[in-house]
Amino acid sequence: MLVLWVIPVFGIILALIGLAFGLNSYVNFKGEMARAGIFLNSLGLGLSLLNITVTLYLLIFGELDPALILEQME
Repeated sequence: MLVLWVIPVFGIILALIGLAFGLNSYVNFKGEMARAGIFLNSLGLGLSLLNITVTLYLLIFGELDPALILEQME
């Protein structure tokens, strides 16, 4: 799931779901795997939010041209 921070919408949704499961598991079992899940899902959520922030900044200030990106993909 940590790889999905590149696609912010999926990354945020899955990180929030994973974080909820990790917190629930930690409350019930206090295991190391639950702590690792909380850490990795928090990291994924942070990276997704950073990705959205940087992308919006670049779009607003004209540093990122969506038309140019679409041309390069063809």
